[in-house]
Amino acid sequence: MNASSRSRPEARPETHSPPETRPRPETRPRPENHPRPGSRSGSPARRRTTAPPSRWRAAGAVLAGIALAASAVGLQAFGSGIADHDAPLTSTGDINEEVTGSRISARVKAVHAAKAIATEKAGGEQQRVTAKGIFIIVEVGATATWEPQQLGPPRLLTGGGHRYVASDRVDPMSTITHPYIQPGWWTEGVTVFEIPPGELPDSRILLAPSSGFIIEPNGPEIEIDLRLDEAAARRLTSTAKDVYELASRN
Repeated sequence: MNASSRSRPEARPETHSPPETRPRPETRPRPENHPRPGSRSGSPARRRTTAPPSRWRAAGAVLAGIALAASAVGLQAFGSGIADHDAPLTSTGDINEEVTGSRISARVKAVHAAKAIATEKAGGEQQRVTAKGIFIIVEVGATATWEPQQLGPPRLLTGGGHRYVASDRVDPMSTITHPYIQPGWWTEGVTVFEIPPGELPDSRILLAPSSGFIIEPNGPEIEIDLRLDEAAARRLTSTAKDVYELASRN
């Protein structure tokens, strides 16, 4: 018998047993802003963990201001440290007193005023220089502490705060800056300043060892008050000599 002629079994209706039904828990739609478990009441579902940009900018501005202020104070302290580092070590005293520094000791014996300075050359020739203001001649003595020293150019510090360097119109061979100051004994000489007469009151002379071409921070310096108040300065200039003669040290 052909397979095609086989009789098909009678179709029976398909029967299924009803599936077991279980009660499902009632679910309700959750509102979008309803707090999830574990979240704080009233807070949104996603909380911000960083401050608004405006707060960061404000905090950054405050920190920048503090940093700039600290930098300014540091620079001021640094600049002040540099100024103190370069300042000389000054020993002070009065006229007719011995003032001792680290490398020299010095004293001022007298102060004179003159309208002109005359110096004698080695061959007996005399050279005269007339002051544009007035010449102030300071008699100075100095001794070295432990090794020979040569004085640098003396300076005159006036009561008005002006500084005058010893006159270069006077032959330095005739002044205290020419010889070497030896330890153990005093070398005597003069230094000459050319100043306006009104600058003399309350003047002090500044003396220091020569450092040559070397810049010496905190170098020794001697400051001697000439004790010239207004009356004494006026008296000195009014009785100025016409010519003050300096002997050459050649």
